[in-house]
Amino acid sequence: MRIRPSKEEIDDQLLDIAAGLLARRGVKGTSIQAVADATGYSKAGILNRFTSKDALIERAIQQCESQTRVVLHSVSDLSCGPARDAAALTALTDLALRRPGYITLVSAFTTPLEEPHLQRGLDRLGEDVCRTFCLPGPGLGDLERWCRVIGSLGALCTLAVATPDHAPAATPLQAQPHILATAWSALGYDMALGDAQVTAAT
Repeated sequence: MRIRPSKEEIDDQLLDIAAGLLARRGVKGTSIQAVADATGYSKAGILNRFTSKDALIERAIQQCESQTRVVLHSVSDLSCGPARDAAALTALTDLALRRPGYITLVSAFTTPLEEPHLQRGLDRLGEDVCRTFCLPGPGLGDLERWCRVIGSLGALCTLAVATPDHAPAATPLQAQPHILATAWSALGYDMALGDAQVTAAT
């Protein structure tokens, strides 16, 4: 018997779709109709949950901020270095496979938005991502490190979003180690990911 999704699950799905659209199309391209088309819910039904497009986008950014803070908190006790990076990437990969819209927005946090009140939320999101990887802020710190972090997030986003379409027989559990290894490699480590994860656990 099929279990109907809860209100919270439906809201989470709508917000994740909105986050992905926002990253790819910007505010103007993230219409209520576009979210309805992507989810199969009616425009009226979505507006019954979120009173306007701005409210939907603002909530989507807030949800991404909240999810990022959870990842940041999970690594906050680890010193900057391979163990922290491994823990952060593992958490982000797991989240990306469940919430592709989230990781799409995270990987595009450097893209400016047209509306200042929405941009502030995206700025906070970017700052938390940077703190997760021990960067002082967007575009700040060591240039190579900045490029590698952004490249790692981009690889993570591309693979997490593309895997269901291009490898439909693969489950998220099967895809996870390959996606994680690719994102880890983009950070420039010579050591094996498993070695860093063991370090993080001890």
